[in-house]
Amino acid sequence: MQETALPAWLTKSYLEPKLRSFYKDDKLQILKLCSNAATAKGENYVGVMTRVHVEYTDGNGDLQKKTYVLKEACPTDAPQAKLFAEYNVYTREMDMYEFVLPRMAELLKEVGVTGKLHAEAVCVDRELCIILLEDLSPLKYTNTDRIKQMDLEHTKITLEMLAKFHAAATVLKQRYPEVLERNFSTGFFSRGVTGYKKLFSILYKGLLRYVKSQPKLNSRYYDKMEQLLDNLMEYAARSYDVDENDFQTLAHGDCWTTNVMFKYDDKGKPSTCLPIDFQFTTWTSPLVDLHYFFSTSLQEDVLSRQAELIQHHYYALKENLQRLNYKGVLPSLHEYHLQFDRRRFMAVLISTVFQPLMIYQGKEEPDFMCLYDETPKAIRFQDSMYESERVQDMVAKLLSIYDAKGLLDQQ
Repeated sequence: MQETALPAWLTKSYLEPKLRSFYKDDKLQILKLCSNAATAKGENYVGVMTRVHVEYTDGNGDLQKKTYVLKEACPTDAPQAKLFAEYNVYTREMDMYEFVLPRMAELLKEVGVTGKLHAEAVCVDRELCIILLEDLSPLKYTNTDRIKQMDLEHTKITLEMLAKFHAAATVLKQRYPEVLERNFSTGFFSRGVTGYKKLFSILYKGLLRYVKSQPKLNSRYYDKMEQLLDNLMEYAARSYDVDENDFQTLAHGDCWTTNVMFKYDDKGKPSTCLPIDFQFTTWTSPLVDLHYFFSTSLQEDVLSRQAELIQHHYYALKENLQRLNYKGVLPSLHEYHLQFDRRRFMAVLISTVFQPLMIYQGKEEPDFMCLYDETPKAIRFQDSMYESERVQDMVAKLLSIYDAKGLLDQQ
């Protein structure tokens, strides 16, 4: 990508002590700094991501060339700034990188679970509201294609990664409850916050317009789907509700294709993966992550194997909990399936209004206000999400399944 100007505060004098501390090298000296955008327009609305290129000499006098990913809060005058402030996404992610993820990694290392859990944070600066991360690209991590979505092999590796994440977070809560006391109670559908209520309501109206425009869908589904509009967020919020019988952990909260990076072996097969972006981590059921992941990221033939995939995650979760000497009760596999089923309404909303956005290939330029407004431009974009034959086929199949399960009726 094209070179961009460095933030005014990102100078050699600022960064050099941070790198010295991270690498434990008091003689490290920065020679050169430059940057370019780390994401394309429309790929990330939550903040500003910049790839920072650094040339420095280490304590041995050897020249090193490294890249890092700088995550900044979106500008305060950006349309989405107020929304993300309401959900405390920046403080939450800083807490994850500074306190939570390192502790989780330590717990896994103690019991011999090797491999990375996350990208390392070079520094977390709360005054500037920034996180500087190691760049995973030179380590041969890459994203899969969000348009093609994941095949079975990628899906199972992602579920294993989530199981390790969920297990470590559960044991962390047992041993160090104070680490997760704050900032992890709010998800997309939480009661008491309103930002995403407007977004989902507007996108759902776009879905309703499409359904109404199709005679077969209109006659079968429109009336009952329209009646759901006033209760959308409450029904979805129930997916996050937990009681004493639910297995509880820290859910990633936004696990989809773009937020998982894979590493491949010499034969081109995925060997491991890492999660990125922890702005929506929430203490709830791990099955929230499975619903979100299934509803956004799986190829159609893989999605049809949900029971097998839940089982795969369950056994990986059980194995990791046992290795971590978990002191608690894990529900039976049968009960785990029932806990998944009780949260199915979340899938209705995510798969029919978020998934078309995530695999969008239309001609309209993506812009955050197109998701959050009802201007002619915004409505044109929302309607264009349902123009492709692929999305139309997908919506027809999903609505048939959801209707048969009673999920389009008043709850």
